[in-house]
Amino acid sequence: MKNKEKGFTLIELMLVVSIMLVLMGFMIPKFSAYQNKVKETKAVNIAKQIQTAAMASYGYNDGKFIKEDITGNITTLTSLKGVGVNDVKVNRDGQSVNVNYVSDETKYTLTIDAAQNTCEVSCGTTTIFPKTTKTTTEKRD
Repeated sequence: MKNKEKGFTLIELMLVVSIMLVLMGFMIPKFSAYQNKVKETKAVNIAKQIQTAAMASYGYNDGKFIKEDITGNITTLTSLKGVGVNDVKVNRDGQSVNVNYVSDETKYTLTIDAAQNTCEVSCGTTTIFPKTTKTTTEKRD
């Protein structure tokens, strides 16, 4: 009679666990990059909702940004809390407004230019939206 036990040896199990750890080491940086991308996308989507509410206010007030009306519109149309409207600027081309908001515990600033109908989302000194592409020209000898 031969007594053979079925199962895996300790070496085989250690080999499988080490392979899994190596693969996880490759995947963890990817997941954190994806999480950052999702947070930025969420912040941009919130900014676009705020822009829509602010431009609705702009239209209701005959082409003028009024702080209190913008804040009311943002609260009514988006249900966002803690949105701060700053710096309504008037220049020869029209008006612009800065709106501060928080998304995922990060502070963002939305700058809306009514004359050009554009918006810019920034986090500190980094512009999140629109993404600017840098082109480099290389000299060829």
